[in-house]
Amino acid sequence: MVKMGSLTDEEQDRLQQIMTQLNNYQAAVESLRQHISVITSSLTELSMTIGAIKTLKDLKPDTDILVPIGSDSFISAKTADSNKVLTGLGADVMAERTAGDATKLLESRTSELEQAARQAREELGRLEERIEALRPEAEKILKKAKESEQEGQP
Repeated sequence: MVKMGSLTDEEQDRLQQIMTQLNNYQAAVESLRQHISVITSSLTELSMTIGAIKTLKDLKPDTDILVPIGSDSFISAKTADSNKVLTGLGADVMAERTAGDATKLLESRTSELEQAARQAREELGRLEERIEALRPEAEKILKKAKESEQEGQP
């Protein structure tokens, strides 16, 4: 443990300021990583949905299919008009669209999410650069404190 008494008041204040900034940046980094993870999951789901729409629109009516209901469980079903797709508008409101229109909408959402992911990754990179820029100064102050402490010991 390093004693801070060997540092000037200015050095102690600066070290405290740096440590606070580092902690804030680390919290922001963690938040961005979680945000990127959510975006990545959404992109995966969109990709699977677009693929399913493209596959289903080519099926003839009354084709037997298996519909996933969760936990690796499925039910048997038959296709109806597979060119009609219900897409969410938000607030539990749905709109019926053609398969082509639904695909375009989902591809547009994909583009928006990809842009959001790029922006989040760029911000993550900037935060990591700030962290790396602050660390040497903190290490320098801590090293000085440790050296001063060792000099004071018999």
